[in-house]
Amino acid sequence: MSRIKLIAFLLICSFCFSSCEDLLKNETSNCLDGNCEATFVIDTTQNPGSFLDNEGIWHIKYSGLNYFRIKGNTDVLKPEYVINGVPLMETGYDSNYFYIPGSVTWTYPVYSFLGLYTNNNLSNPIPIGFQTYTIVQLVENYSISNLAGYEISKHFNFDTPYAQTLLQTYSKYNYHPTQQMVFFPQMIGDTAKIYIRVLWGETFEKKYTLNVKFEN
Repeated sequence: MSRIKLIAFLLICSFCFSSCEDLLKNETSNCLDGNCEATFVIDTTQNPGSFLDNEGIWHIKYSGLNYFRIKGNTDVLKPEYVINGVPLMETGYDSNYFYIPGSVTWTYPVYSFLGLYTNNNLSNPIPIGFQTYTIVQLVENYSISNLAGYEISKHFNFDTPYAQTLLQTYSKYNYHPTQQMVFFPQMIGDTAKIYIRVLWGETFEKKYTLNVKFEN
């Protein structure tokens, strides 16, 4: 084989491998660009002075409002996942930060989206003052709220098939999900992890984590 033919052969092979790789990439993703991704930030217009430090922690400044907002941007779906102009998108929110309204706040040892449900953390002890409690014990007398916005009361049944759908809050059918979460003055000095799960086209999933610190 001559040198020219060899070079041509290698170029054709390279093109074929590249085309196959791009085809495979597009077939395994529900997004137009072949790589579904999302970004999430704290809305600094609502909480001026908030910033992301070099260690990846969002410092959220108290603005006098009892909430802050998370803004997101997601990649666009392929046409087959858009029904009548509505993209089949779902963004779910969870956190490790729980509180009893008007009383105590604490972070709970959950390490991922739906961690309280999937890791069966209901029996983990929660130190409050000089006592320790579990979620099950607390909900006998209190309704417990999560930073993400859901509530657990004594009537909550973790054994029902739909239980995990209640341990998250949602932003659906859009490429710019937003979510507001509470920020009370007594939370200043606390830290939290916010877990976010994005579904593109109901089947392609990615998870993200925001580390936050509440500041004055």
